[in-house]
Amino acid sequence: MKSMVKIRKILKKDIKQIVLLEEELLGETLGVELLENELNSNITTFYVATIGDKVVGYIGRYAYIDEAEILNFVVDANYQRQGIGQRLFDKIKEDLPQLKKITLEVKASNTKALNFYYKNGFTKIDVRKKYYKDGEDALVLMKEYV
Repeated sequence: MKSMVKIRKILKKDIKQIVLLEEELLGETLGVELLENELNSNITTFYVATIGDKVVGYIGRYAYIDEAEILNFVVDANYQRQGIGQRLFDKIKEDLPQLKKITLEVKASNTKALNFYYKNGFTKIDVRKKYYKDGEDALVLMKEYV
């Protein structure tokens, strides 16, 4: 299975599938317009995990000098727990070897994501009360590379 999964930067043709994944798994989306506008950005990069033509996951990040922030990170429920999320996450550091710090926000109730981030060395640094549209708190997590 792993060898069939390809990790690459997103293309315009991937955006519809990404929006559907976000809506299904996150209940909200960055939207077609924002994703299309970011395709040629110098600071924002999105990566997809694909099997054939199917987008099975994606991650987006801002990067500035030696810091990055994860924007959205989703793996299709049918493809979770197969190492795809880890490969997407690792791609950020691979492309940014100078990275010293990475931050993100995650829903306080998203235990799957929290377990993944804690396993990858993140620590909680803040709570943003009622951050999400549904009123849920966001936990702010950070990982530092030494």
